[in-house]
Amino acid sequence: MTNGSDEYISREFPALGTINGIYIYGSGRAETLDEAQQRVTFLESRLSVFREGSDIWRLNRAAGKKPVEVSGETLALLKAAKEYGRLSSGAFAATIRPLTALWNVTRPGAEVPDAEAIDDTKELVRDDDLMLDEASSTAFLKRPGQSVDLGGIAKGYIADEVKKIIDKNGVRSAIIDLGGNIVAVGTRPDGGPWQIGIQTPADVRGSYIGSVCVSDETVVTSGVNERFFMKDGVCYHHIIDPRSGYPASSGLLSVTIVGRSSMDADALTTAVFVLGIEKGAELLKSQHADAVFATNEHKIFVTEGMKDRFVIKAEKQNVNGGI
Repeated sequence: MTNGSDEYISREFPALGTINGIYIYGSGRAETLDEAQQRVTFLESRLSVFREGSDIWRLNRAAGKKPVEVSGETLALLKAAKEYGRLSSGAFAATIRPLTALWNVTRPGAEVPDAEAIDDTKELVRDDDLMLDEASSTAFLKRPGQSVDLGGIAKGYIADEVKKIIDKNGVRSAIIDLGGNIVAVGTRPDGGPWQIGIQTPADVRGSYIGSVCVSDETVVTSGVNERFFMKDGVCYHHIIDPRSGYPASSGLLSVTIVGRSSMDADALTTAVFVLGIEKGAELLKSQHADAVFATNEHKIFVTEGMKDRFVIKAEKQNVNGGI
């Protein structure tokens, strides 16, 4: 990304299973960075599936036994996750955790699970079994063995929360980078739009297919790079289709979504990656969002709203626009 100014304060810190960065240009205070970092780590402590004692950890432990009281924020995020499951006809699922745990593609020596195990585990992925009670602020998984993972939406929600802090403190120019969930606050210090690079799928980090120009928007990418294993010449990546139980096979290598809400974009990238270009574009249109698609045939497609905003880097590639 380019900023047009060398005057900034920044903070980089580990959380959410990645390295995060917040960069404030022009006038800014270290206290703003402190507040933002504290918000990230606090929300991780509530929303992480891996953090013992978190709302999600307790919910999963009580599956099939009893409702669990959760924070209002957790309840609202669970509700949003269920809604994206409905909007995407099951391509996104809050209750995906049994399948992602079964595949566990990043473990050393990862293997393709037995087909029977996949079919049995797939039966646990049912968002209708996630019962939410706003009156009592409780959540309940109806069946033993069920579990929730908000990894497909929580990072976007947290990025939106950081932006609220940045805005509240009067910052007009900043970049929030939560492990690839980018929020561009305002414009560059010189008043121009931010240029955010889009990672080349299945290539080293820092290699870009192009960039998008944004102002006060978020850019979120889901793709196959980094989290996958190879078996008999087939790539098995981490984005699981809840309907089939297998890694999504939609002809896509990555989806990048540009919008106003990082939470919405986060959930949409996963859902659209699973759905593929045609059905994914229909979902995007209904949500007033735009995207850049990279296919496994090394072609790039963009939605209508991205035609004049996406700048391709590789001269030999063509952009297919106007989806």
